Amino acid sequence: MKLKYSVARRGLRRVRDATIKNFKKSTKQIFAVLALVPLLLPLGPVGALAAVEPTKVVDTEAARITATYDEQIVVKPSSAVNIQLAPSAFQLEQARKAKLLAATSATKVTQEASYEEKMSWVKKAAEAYGIDWKLLAAVWQTESGQRWYSNVRSSAGACGPCQFMAGTWRAYGQDGNGDGTRDIADARDCLFGAAKLLVANGAASGRVTEALLRYNHSMAYVAKVLKLAESY
Repeated sequence: MKLKYSVARRGLRRVRDATIKNFKKSTKQIFAVLALVPLLLPLGPVGALAAVEPTKVVDTEAARITATYDEQIVVKPSSAVNIQLAPSAFQLEQARKAKLLAATSATKVTQEASYEEKMSWVKKAAEAYGIDWKLLAAVWQTESGQRWYSNVRSSAGACGPCQFMAGTWRAYGQDGNGDGTRDIADARDCLFGAAKLLVANGAASGRVTEALLRYNHSMAYVAKVLKLAESY
C-alpha cells in the first residue's frame, strides 16, 4: 500500500515539474515573439504603442487653468507688413486730365476777354453760319451779359454763356476754338452752337422772330434781342 502511494506521489511530481517546465518554455517563447514584433512592424500599432511616453500624473486644476490661458493667446506677426497700392495707368491718366481741366478752367475764369476779342468771336461764328453778327451778339448779351466763361445754370436748367439746355447742347454744341472739346461753359464754343441753332430755326432765311422764339419761347425775349441788335 505504501509502495503504491510513493509511486503515485513521484508520478504527480513528474507531471508538475513537466508542466512548470513547459510553462516557462512557452512564456519565454511568447516574450521572444513580442520583442520581435516592433522590429517587424515599426509603423504598426505596436510601434506606435512603443513610442508612447509613460503615463504622467497631471494636476487637473493646473491643466484647466493652462488650457484656458492658451485659448486667449493672440499670435502677432513678428514684423509689420507694409502694403502700398500704386494707381493704375488709367487712374494716372484720369488724374492728369482732371488736373489739366482744372488749370484750364481756372485760366478761363480769371482771364476775361476784352470787348474787341468778344466781338471778334461773335463775327467768326456768325460768318461761319451766314447770319448777322449783331443778332448773335444780342442773344449772347441777353442770355449772360456776354460772359466769356460761365457755369451759371438757370432755374430751368440752361447752362453757359449762351444758356443751352443739356439736350439742345448735345444736338447743336460746337468746338468753336478747336481745342478738341465742346465746352458749354466756353463762349467761343457756345457762340458757334448758338449760331447753328438760330440757322436751324430760320434765322439765315429771314425768319428771325421764329428763330428767336425757338431759342426762348417769349415775345418779350424776342423784343429785347431785336432792340439790342439795333444798338450795335
